[in-house]
Amino acid sequence: MATGLCAGLCSPLPWGMATALAQGSGPGKAAKAKPAVVKPRPPAPAKPVATKPLPSAYEILLTFDDGPRVDTTPKVLDALDQYNIKSVFFVNGVRFSARGQERAKDLLRETIKRGHIVGNHTVHHYFLCGKRGPIVGEKEILDNAAMIEQVIGTKPPLFRTPFGSHCASLSATLHKLNINPIGWDIDPEDWKLQDAEKIYAFMVQTLKTLRRPRSIVLFHDVQPATVEMLPRLLKWIADENIRRASAPGPQGVREPPIKIIDYQYLLAEQKQKGAAPTPNPSPVPTPNPNPAA
Repeated sequence: MATGLCAGLCSPLPWGMATALAQGSGPGKAAKAKPAVVKPRPPAPAKPVATKPLPSAYEILLTFDDGPRVDTTPKVLDALDQYNIKSVFFVNGVRFSARGQERAKDLLRETIKRGHIVGNHTVHHYFLCGKRGPIVGEKEILDNAAMIEQVIGTKPPLFRTPFGSHCASLSATLHKLNINPIGWDIDPEDWKLQDAEKIYAFMVQTLKTLRRPRSIVLFHDVQPATVEMLPRLLKWIADENIRRASAPGPQGVREPPIKIIDYQYLLAEQKQKGAAPTPNPSPVPTPNPNPAA
């Protein structure tokens, strides 16, 4: 009966509608579109990382403060002689200019004789940025320059502030005297550690990772621990340079050696900046070993 009822009334559905009904879509419903395939973009090429070329050597200048001391400074001079190293000794007048300090005066002359430079570090090593600084700063600098010249015959060409201090009043004093102070880059704080092994460990670790082309090292030749440590450190530097010359470093690049340089570049910089050796007053003063606060 169904067949007869449909006869003449039913006709085949168009192909597209039949397909839509077969896929579950009713009349008036559009067929679902296939999602577009998005191809991933190729990654952008990595930008080259700018690297500074390695220096031919990592240069260090050794400096020694607060001397001379007759029982320790000669040992420092001997250790430096062994490796033909020339250094700067920033000295305090209170240690060599009083009566009865002839051995200390002879030690200053010996320091110059061995090719080192004696620098100005003031008479008493006062902190020149405190309340007393503006009052005594200029005198401390000029008097010490005069004491040094009286002993070695020449004015000290270099100056370092006690404690490495800097402040407006001290800067004004140094500007007045046409002095450019010498600072430092590496400080093992040997005065605080007072332990040869700890000072040595600090220096080795610092030099192993050194990346500054040129550095100034601060030691104190009045510290027995520093005197004990110094020959061992100088030997380590010599052995380390042999190792670096024979073994490739990271990424196959040979590490630059550690080169201990002298003070000539500092003298050239002082000359370029127009700094003159510290002038000296007259007459030469005598230091007070127990100055008033």
